[in-house]
Amino acid sequence: MGSQMAGRADLEGPQAVKQYSWIVFDADGTLFDFEYAERTALERTLGSFGVGLSPELYAAYRAISIELWSRFERGEIDSQRLRTARFERLIGDFRLDVNPSEVSVHYIHSLGSERRLLPEAERIVEHLATGFRLLLATNGIADVQRRRFDGSAIRRHFADIVISDEIGVAKPDPGYFDEAFARMGGPARSKVLMVGDSLSSDMAGGAAYGIDTCWFNPGDLHNGSAPRPTYVISRLRELLAIVEQKSTD
Repeated sequence: MGSQMAGRADLEGPQAVKQYSWIVFDADGTLFDFEYAERTALERTLGSFGVGLSPELYAAYRAISIELWSRFERGEIDSQRLRTARFERLIGDFRLDVNPSEVSVHYIHSLGSERRLLPEAERIVEHLATGFRLLLATNGIADVQRRRFDGSAIRRHFADIVISDEIGVAKPDPGYFDEAFARMGGPARSKVLMVGDSLSSDMAGGAAYGIDTCWFNPGDLHNGSAPRPTYVISRLRELLAIVEQKSTD
């Protein structure tokens, strides 16, 4: 398979030789079920204003949000503006009689209470924490991500969380990784693995910074971008075969 190795390993096994000392995880779409959280929070928020969440409305919101977050990654918009801009556009396109700022405040509060993890996430994190240091790295709004992370089942396994909204720079900017490495105590880059679902922020940022990357790709999406991730996995448990080289002695 070359460098894009996808391995499978049992959670229990013989002694392991560690290739990495730190594993840096992205949050949404990698460990947290953001699609569920987003839809649930949006449905709850709009419902409180008397608006039903139709498939068309949800699809429109998703497209707007993805576009704005991409602009955020490129430094074209800040998180404060992003908060309300997505709802200004959505409400304008559908001619809804609600206040975008009020919707934004309600949505952010609701989203912060959604802590559902992806399948295998809690078990894999708990296992990896016994042999590796873990850091959570997220491009997100601080008051959302802090509440979700601090109330989650995996919080105790992580040394820290780096949130773009708090440090003023987002993945893939090298300044983000400078801060992450400072929080880790400056390990050798060869000893750090970045795991995430985003090619544009996690993979591109990690590769540009000189660290190995692992693309979590559960949908088996085509990767037409460069540089290529060091590894590709479709299930979180496949990460174990990458970071734990089982001893045959």
